[in-house]
Amino acid sequence: MGNRESFEANMRRRMEAIRHVSDHSIFNELSGKIVDYDYDKKSLTMEFYAGDFHRNGFNIMFGGSLVGMFDITFGTLTSGLGDYDIAPTVQLSTSFLKGIPIGSTVTVKAEAVSTGKTIMNFMGKAYVGTELAGSATGIFKTPRPFQSYK
Repeated sequence: MGNRESFEANMRRRMEAIRHVSDHSIFNELSGKIVDYDYDKKSLTMEFYAGDFHRNGFNIMFGGSLVGMFDITFGTLTSGLGDYDIAPTVQLSTSFLKGIPIGSTVTVKAEAVSTGKTIMNFMGKAYVGTELAGSATGIFKTPRPFQSYK
């Protein structure tokens, strides 16, 4: 565990697994893709599309969709740092700072704050262009213990 090649392979495997959940899943509706990652900084950047499926009564993106974007990004980074496809979300706290217009591309930047044997902690920010639209922290449980990330 813990080398750059396995990090990249694990994240690719996680994204492939998400694509096969269902044609009509929230994962596919969010159209997430990996944009950038940094093995040394334990960080990941993903992009999502706020399509019409995510429209709420205020004619902007539903807040739960932003939570989903953070959940997918944190989960994908968890996969990259571990040796498994899925890690259960223990806690996810999201702050909504600005409404996200339908049709926007949302960029989520995440960083692992701590990577223990059974729990990982994350911080993230969501942007539309250069404007900060939301932030989140998350705690994920690793399905089985593994060596601490170095």
